[in-house]
Amino acid sequence: MKMYVFELGSLKLDKNLVVSMSHVARVNDPRCENEMVEFPVPAYLFETEEGYVLYDTGCHPDCMGENGRWPVEFQNQVPYEGDETTTILYQLEQLGIKPDEIKTVILSHMHNDHAGCVEYFPNAEFIVHKDEFNACIGAYAQHRYMDSYIWKDTDVWIKKKLNWKFLECGEGDYQVCPGLTILNLGPGHARGVLALKVDLEKTGTVIITSDAVYCSENYEQEREPGVIYDTVGWRRSLKYIKKVAKDSNAQVWFGHDRKQFDTLVKAQGGYYE
Repeated sequence: MKMYVFELGSLKLDKNLVVSMSHVARVNDPRCENEMVEFPVPAYLFETEEGYVLYDTGCHPDCMGENGRWPVEFQNQVPYEGDETTTILYQLEQLGIKPDEIKTVILSHMHNDHAGCVEYFPNAEFIVHKDEFNACIGAYAQHRYMDSYIWKDTDVWIKKKLNWKFLECGEGDYQVCPGLTILNLGPGHARGVLALKVDLEKTGTVIITSDAVYCSENYEQEREPGVIYDTVGWRRSLKYIKKVAKDSNAQVWFGHDRKQFDTLVKAQGGYYE
């Protein structure tokens, strides 16, 4: 099995949303200012004996601008930076892979920077947590525009006949194929988060946390993220990831840690096996 790492542009947002209470006014600093930080938008492709498996899809290339898919207020809060070379379609094209060759798409969750390009993979089976899917559909039905479940993204793919497979709370982890196991984390950062355990012959085991763990501060210091749906669920997920990592002697790759991500080999330069 080969694993390719894609960098699909970047986002900027308030540091308090990444690590809760990062910037708090105090007596000796009563005018403490917030800080915008930049982090990568990743996705991962696996070339397996059973076909291509994609983990997350990034932001839609038309998300920004006056007529962009994201509301202007949302663009101001979480601006995306990227170009034609940072789209999922371009990255796949560089490897000679067409979108309709993707057999399986695993969505860690359905927020704007993870499920923005669902529409491009008509032949794939989409694996997602059932509660997360329902939350996305609920946001669509209620026309909740200022939401991480982007209404215009959903509006496009909901009209297509896509093949969905749902994982539910309590049913445990799920093996996609030999070497690829979904860690069914349930609620935490979002309504239902799916991390991924990857067993590679040469590299060893890697756990890709997605937004279950944004960055090293969330993991090592156990500091909660600012964007969180279920605090108790998030701590349960963190504990489980740490247990699996210890039991399997795994590397842990965080969802949006710029320092760590810059050390990874990107698809244009090679792959992991």
